Amino acid sequence: MSSCLLTWRWYLRPRRLVVNLASTQQREAPAANKLKSKAEQHGVSLMPLHKDFGVLVEGLDLRQPLSGEHQQLLYDLWREHLLLVFRAGYLDPGTQERVLRYLPHDAQAIDERRFCNAYFQPRVPSNPVLAVRGHNVSLKEHEGLNEEALKKCTLGGNPFDESRLWHMDMSDTPMPCEVSAMYMVQPAPDGGDDTLFTSTEKMFEDLDDATKQKVLHLKTINRKASEIFGFHMNWEGTRRLDDFEAKLEAATEKGVKVELPPNPFVIKDPDNAKPAILISAQRIHHFEGMSRPDSLDLLEKVLTHGTSDDIIYKHEWQPNDFAIWANRRLIHTASPAKGFSHSEDKMRMYHLVFLDTNKPILPAADS
Repeated sequence: MSSCLLTWRWYLRPRRLVVNLASTQQREAPAANKLKSKAEQHGVSLMPLHKDFGVLVEGLDLRQPLSGEHQQLLYDLWREHLLLVFRAGYLDPGTQERVLRYLPHDAQAIDERRFCNAYFQPRVPSNPVLAVRGHNVSLKEHEGLNEEALKKCTLGGNPFDESRLWHMDMSDTPMPCEVSAMYMVQPAPDGGDDTLFTSTEKMFEDLDDATKQKVLHLKTINRKASEIFGFHMNWEGTRRLDDFEAKLEAATEKGVKVELPPNPFVIKDPDNAKPAILISAQRIHHFEGMSRPDSLDLLEKVLTHGTSDDIIYKHEWQPNDFAIWANRRLIHTASPAKGFSHSEDKMRMYHLVFLDTNKPILPAADS
């Protein structure tokens, strides 16, 4: 398949999503059942979000400092279920940061404010690990930020130009964050701002044996984020509104470097050694030793296979939702189901955290 013929279906094609809280059955894995029993002993209930990952956590009081046992429970839940959602009402910035610091992070980098996503501005003054992001933000004040500062958090153009692509945060770096989180201050009032998640462990697990062997030793050559900004998509995500390949080729001919240090395409979890695909559709330029057209064909095969309806969870945001996920084991994207309104009276705002880490990724091929 020629790269010019790709419809970029895996950049988010419309799909019918059938996953919901009411119809999802509890996962039967022994580890998950044991952890569920442990949680219940602490008065914590878990509601599955999807058959493969994700739980809604109730009964864990995040507003109070967690005991050692509760900190361990939070960590174990994050490790086992990959995506944790809390619906406990308003959580102040200090609480959000404290909860996240119970999970793997580089304390020195955070204390010294060397944030891996420092380019996201503004940040909550009292807890600058929290970046403030949004659309049509018209507040006079928010968590110590004045009206002028809040103007910087409003994204221009289509709200989801960059996020409506399957991606892992910071995937083009040697140390992508282990923990990503969003706290939804105000979701889009008319919907259309849902976030989709899928498991990159499941993505690898379900590949046929021949493809597994093919991708296991591959390395990705990535492009910088600045080289993809300005490339837009239509709302359905089935194709680009402009000639992406031609623009990228022209930028490369002008001396723009697309290559960053290569990363393994398949990584492994340090605890259970499970392989997972390290992927961001907007970052990978090609695979080392492969042509770009052949690389795109393989990338499309893996992503199209790995984003089938039955392995996707769609999160419909509510005010004060606090979602924490294992960034190296899940990828996510904004939903194409509805176009977000650009009306000035319809605001969306959230806190975003890429929790700094000092743990490099591990190639699965080294197993």
